[in-house]
Amino acid sequence: MIVEDHRNISCGGDPFSYLKSVMKGLNIQMEPGQDAKILLLREKFPYDPGTFEGLAKTTKLLLVGVEDEKKEINLILRKPH
Repeated sequence: MIVEDHRNISCGGDPFSYLKSVMKGLNIQMEPGQDAKILLLREKFPYDPGTFEGLAKTTKLLLVGVEDEKKEINLILRKPH
């Protein structure tokens, strides 16, 4: 599993676009069937699970899990076969 830590990033632009770019990059790195976890801070990415799922679909990944903790959100993504 690839783990990407984006908890302490400082993106000057739109966090939505930043996350979309991260997912696109993961799609390129991943092999079919491989999983990846993105570590995020809720305050920087205050989206609901549906938004994360839509972003994943847009980047041709599957959102297979969301670990929603108090201050952090961890997204588990899979590249389909």
